[in-house]
Amino acid sequence: MKNRKIYLLSGLGVDGRVFNNIDLREYHPQLIEWIPFFKNEDISHYAQRLSARIEPNSILIGLSFGGMVAIEIAKHIPVSKIILVSSASSFRQIPWLFRLWDWSQLIKLLPRSFFLNANPVTFWLFGIKREQDKTLLSQILAETDYDFFIWAIQQIIQWKNTEVDTKFIHLHGTKDRLLHQPMDTLTDGKYWIKEGGHFMIITHSNEIEGIIRKELKP
Repeated sequence: MKNRKIYLLSGLGVDGRVFNNIDLREYHPQLIEWIPFFKNEDISHYAQRLSARIEPNSILIGLSFGGMVAIEIAKHIPVSKIILVSSASSFRQIPWLFRLWDWSQLIKLLPRSFFLNANPVTFWLFGIKREQDKTLLSQILAETDYDFFIWAIQQIIQWKNTEVDTKFIHLHGTKDRLLHQPMDTLTDGKYWIKEGGHFMIITHSNEIEGIIRKELKP
């Protein structure tokens, strides 16, 4: 699939550093930078605007929120394949806790520091233990656009997608505490990364790169 363009979509508010450990240089992947959202804009309209930066019939690799955006992009332009990493393919895979936040509006009551200042709870939620990984996550969160972060969380909470028309591959960690999914949801095109947490694209990069390379072969 080297003749098809590959685009990378990171997590909510996160930058391209999360893909640093995945070496796909011969495919010349292009990082899609998040664009500012409009007031009251939903994920579908946002994905439609973002699709203008993507060549049709390309391959999308989406991390977390980026995977959901990739699925929405595929509703606006033809896409060859979607590779989801630590993400969800439908609203049914969004944990009930996110729905609780929507109901209680808790997200609007918590201070900015609760989300963007890394701490032991953050590291546990993301499944990271090494000091260099903690440092990277701390830097990423500290530099995250807070308004975009909150908007993206609301889009995850309110996401209503039920199916994916484009062929997709799903890589998910068995210990993903943010987007936890039961092991019995294993289906065709899904890879379970043993002991992988939500930050597994960094902590389990070799395994993930191997799977992505396998899926990119003709």
